[in-house]
Amino acid sequence: MSTKLSSLLLSITFVLLSCNVFGQKTIEVELKKYKRIDKPARDEVSGIVKDPRFDNVLWVHGDSGTKNRIYAINIDGELLPDEDSKGVKIKGVKNKDWEDLAIDEEGNIIIADIGNNCSCRKDQSLIIVNNPSSKMEETEDYKTYAISYEKPDGFLYKFLNYSMDAEALFWKDGAAFVLTKRFRGRDTKLFVLKEFMEEGTNEFKFLQKIDFDDEVTGADFAFGKLAVLTYKSLWIFTEDETADFFDGEVTRYTFEAEQVESVAFLNKDTVIIAEENGDLYKVEL
Repeated sequence: MSTKLSSLLLSITFVLLSCNVFGQKTIEVELKKYKRIDKPARDEVSGIVKDPRFDNVLWVHGDSGTKNRIYAINIDGELLPDEDSKGVKIKGVKNKDWEDLAIDEEGNIIIADIGNNCSCRKDQSLIIVNNPSSKMEETEDYKTYAISYEKPDGFLYKFLNYSMDAEALFWKDGAAFVLTKRFRGRDTKLFVLKEFMEEGTNEFKFLQKIDFDDEVTGADFAFGKLAVLTYKSLWIFTEDETADFFDGEVTRYTFEAEQVESVAFLNKDTVIIAEENGDLYKVEL
């Protein structure tokens, strides 16, 4: 066997072993805007989550450079409790690069200050806001948890900055999960944080790597399903009896969009997607 052919076969084998290939069905959908989020809540929308305590309430926030506020809106993108709302100011924190939202079993909002396009940040954090209400104007009732990511084994990683760039956070069974946007290649990595300490740094533990078709920009878990959003697709993973999030039934919805940044379940059959400019879309599953 020639040297060139051997190298080619070795490269193909490496690619096949490195990629997590899903046996998904693919459905092409057309995203049609049905509403746009009201100002100021639509400024560079980066995170969205449905509040399960209420029938018609979602929370959103903006990206880096926008205010340190979360906004309650209804499904039609209208500000709550009324059109004059300026959102809930999270006093004492800065929106360095808020990228996603999640909500826990008690109705606490988890803000993911995890954006890191330069892969140089050392001050990423989760901000857990205690049971916010749309009627609040501001709150100091929150806790901030500094985070880092577990490094791979190996001598070289002891000296490298292993600061992930991530835009996707979801919550499940008392734990926070982060999907990286991408890191030095094609793979997305899944990390989990199960215990939270106010002092020191909370290290997300590596679970597995996954090969999506593009950069991951948002995620949500509800109704036994995981939604993962990229710039050109929505992936729905149905939970099964294994511990692997990506081992159950998989459906991939492909579309064309400008810059979709966030995703949330409205109910078990409907997902809402928000464009960075505040346009809202629905995908029926």
